[in-house]
Amino acid sequence: MIRKFWNRKHEGYRKEHNWAKEKPIFAELCAKNYFPKTGKLLEIGCGQGRDAAFFAGLGYTVTATDISDQAIKYAKELSDKVKFIQLDTAEGLPFEDASFDVVYSYLALHYFDHETTKAIFTEIHRVLKPGGIFATVTNTVDDPEYHEPGWIKLEDNFYRAPDGLTKRYFSLEYMQGLTAGLFETVLLDNQGESYQNGAQTLIQFVGKKLK
Repeated sequence: MIRKFWNRKHEGYRKEHNWAKEKPIFAELCAKNYFPKTGKLLEIGCGQGRDAAFFAGLGYTVTATDISDQAIKYAKELSDKVKFIQLDTAEGLPFEDASFDVVYSYLALHYFDHETTKAIFTEIHRVLKPGGIFATVTNTVDDPEYHEPGWIKLEDNFYRAPDGLTKRYFSLEYMQGLTAGLFETVLLDNQGESYQNGAQTLIQFVGKKLK
């Protein structure tokens, strides 16, 4: 059901706007300032492959996942150097411990209830090598759509939209709580740039794996 939902979404995105042509702002920031120059990189929720292709072009060995096989079909058009895998992040990451130098996720980790979100962050810690880097961007409680009419509250800052999509809105404090004991914070702010709405800021987090 969720996979079919996202397949429809990505078909619509492709018709409305080709996000793969947008500049990979956060990916560029991370590659320039926070990531090792080479290594194995996992992208969670790669969508139509823009950032995965960008990292592969820099020489990283990239594995990229998404729940939507339609998104992966589009992503494969951008790069033949990326290993794409269709999977549901909520069910865990099918990789050995300490497999990656970097785990990266752009706007893909804010769709889950609290317990699932905690489990995903723990899985990310598990698959990172010692001292590995985790970087993510998420929606924020400052999002204009937060508290929109018709959205059903399921947990604090976690809602179901009229189309059935569930979405979590992060605060800086919530991100701090999720990453405490797992990652040493390198960057944490709410100044991430949005492609869709200039009034919207996004949570940016970069952290180094703790033991």
